[in-house]
Amino acid sequence: MNEKLKIRFSGRGGQGIKFVGSVLVRVAMVANYYATLTVDYTPSVRGGPIFCDVILSSAPISYPFCDKDADVFIAIDQNGLVRASECIYEKTECFIDEHTIINAEEVIKEGKIHRVPITKRADENKIPKSANILCLGLLSEYLKDKAKINLKEENYNQVLNKMPERFRAINIRGYQLGQAIYQELLNKS
Repeated sequence: MNEKLKIRFSGRGGQGIKFVGSVLVRVAMVANYYATLTVDYTPSVRGGPIFCDVILSSAPISYPFCDKDADVFIAIDQNGLVRASECIYEKTECFIDEHTIINAEEVIKEGKIHRVPITKRADENKIPKSANILCLGLLSEYLKDKAKINLKEENYNQVLNKMPERFRAINIRGYQLGQAIYQELLNKS
């Protein structure tokens, strides 16, 4: 049986959306899954809306995009949300930053919305440039909890520990904060 998961990260240029997608693809490859990464952004790269699609599968992938069928949608910027939300359908789990996105319910007509404090938590911990890695930590916990594909903690650790030393501790801390955000979300439910 082919296990497949479609994920879209959205934000604005400079938030590391493409980077978090590439890290997730590396984790999936370490876990022996097939993975693709596609990126969409406007000509005004820095500050303009950007999103990336990551497809994970136990079989080869023939189409690398989330059209109207994303399993998971994560948004940390208002304009990124608006530009990238066409991938959402009734089964999409949407993790929306509660501090940077004001009108998620107006934009997202289907799917389940979870409001999470991604950028606020990154700011509080003085790692604002790691909000993208908080998204990865949140996603890792969601995948363990709900998805057919579990990339296992040791695979994330292997990839995070190979990052350049000057970024490693900050990214590991951001990853752990993202995991904690998901656990808080579970506790509220």
